[in-house]
Amino acid sequence: MADVLHHTYLPFTADQLREHFAPVLGPGERDRHLRYYLASVDEARRYDELIRGGDKPTPAQTRLGRQMEKDERFWLATALMSLYHADGGSGRGELFARLLERAGLRPPPGFPRWEDALAGALDLFFEVNLPSPGRYRAWLRDHLGERAPIPYLKKQAEARGARLEGATRADAMLLARETGVAVIFEAKVLSDISTHVTFDLARNQLARSIDVMLEANPALAAPLSLRKPERTFLVLLTPTLTQPGPAGDAISKSRLYGWLMPAYKDPNNSLLRQHLPHRDSSELVEAAERLGWASWEDCHSVAPGACSWLIATPGTG
Repeated sequence: MADVLHHTYLPFTADQLREHFAPVLGPGERDRHLRYYLASVDEARRYDELIRGGDKPTPAQTRLGRQMEKDERFWLATALMSLYHADGGSGRGELFARLLERAGLRPPPGFPRWEDALAGALDLFFEVNLPSPGRYRAWLRDHLGERAPIPYLKKQAEARGARLEGATRADAMLLARETGVAVIFEAKVLSDISTHVTFDLARNQLARSIDVMLEANPALAAPLSLRKPERTFLVLLTPTLTQPGPAGDAISKSRLYGWLMPAYKDPNNSLLRQHLPHRDSSELVEAAERLGWASWEDCHSVAPGACSWLIATPGTG
C-alpha cells in the first residue's frame, strides 16, 4: 500500500481515483480533479515531515496539512470507494444496497430488492455536472422580479443570451447501466447547504439537486446518458450527529438541511412544491419517496474501515 494517496483519508492509488471522475469531453479534466487531491496530500506530507522533524508547524501549515480531515471530498471518495472496491468489487451491489436501505429507501418499482435494481455493471463517479433544467430557467426568466432583488444582477439576467443557472455539481453518482437506476450523493461534514444561486435568492442546493435528479440528460457522455430520472434517487450523507433521531432533533435543526430534508421527504408537505414551482405536483410527490438520508457511520458499518477516522485515535493514521 506504499502508493496509496493517504493511508487514512484516501487509501487508494491516484489511478484508482482518476477512474472515478465523470467522463467529460474536454481532455485533461480527470487530471484537473485529481490535482485537487494530490495538492492536499502533498500538504499533509509536508506537515507530517515537520512533526517528525521535531518542528512546530505554523497555524497556516496546520490548516493546510490537516485540511483533508474535514474535507467532504476526501470523506466521500474514501467512503464510497471503500464500498465499491471491497473484496475486489465482488460485492459492491450488495454493499450499496445495504447503504440505501439504511438511508430509508426502497428500490424502484419492478425490482424486488436493491440488489436487483443495481444488477450488472455499476459505475461510481465523482464531480458529476448535471445541466440546469430548461424548464427552471424558463420559469426564472418570467419571475426575475420575485427572485432577483439586486438591480445590477437583475439587469445582467435580463440581458440577451444570459445563462440564468449553470450545471449542478453532484458530489457523487452511482449508476447501474443496465437498469438506468442511479443514486446522487450530496455530502456534508461541517458545511451546510448553500442557499441561493446568482440570479435566484430562493434557490437552495438541496432543491437544486432534486431538480436535476428529475431531468433526463441524453446529451451527456455515456454512461451518464443512460440514467433514468424516474429511477434516480438522492441520498444526503452527513454525520449521525446531524440526523433526526434519538440524539434529538434540536441538533439536526442546527443545519438548514435538517429542516429542509424532512419536509422534502414528506409527500404531504407542500414545501418542495413551493421551492420547485416549475415542476408538476404529482412529479414531486413521487420524487419525495426517492430522497434518503444516510450517515458516514452507516458507510463504516456497511464496509468496516470505510471511514476509519471515525474510530481512530486522534493524531494517528
